[in-house]
Amino acid sequence: MKFMHLSDLHLGKSLNGFSLLKEKDQEHILQQILHIADEQKPDCVVIAGDVYDRALP
Repeated sequence: MKFMHLSDLHLGKSLNGFSLLKEKDQEHILQQILHIADEQKPDCVVIAGDVYDRALP
């Protein structure tokens, strides 16, 4: 069984109102993750930690 493990994505991370990752950069990173998943064809994707930086994304 093949796993793909991701952790602490913290989408929407900001500090004092300034985005630490631009939305375009986050989209690019997520596209890379999808590309790797498509190539590797994991049986299961495990996301540990926080997906979003705040309770309300």
